[in-house]
Amino acid sequence: MNKLGWKILAITTIVVLGTLIISTLLVIRSAYKELEKENLCYYEICGDYPDAYYQEKVCSCYEYDVLGELVVAKTQYMI
Repeated sequence: MNKLGWKILAITTIVVLGTLIISTLLVIRSAYKELEKENLCYYEICGDYPDAYYQEKVCSCYEYDVLGELVVAKTQYMI
């Protein structure tokens, strides 16, 4: 391999690894933000209800009806 070939290979490797690291960090950050929203739903928005469910930015709080079944008592869209 000549002198120019290893430099091109090194630069390409650095760019690929840098892109991989940045994309991994962005995925971890996104997952952390979703976990924060889920905790906000369970503990702050639905803290007074016996059960809660969070999916795709919608927080649903549940309470028991007369027959003991869970019914939706409150629903909030989270930005």
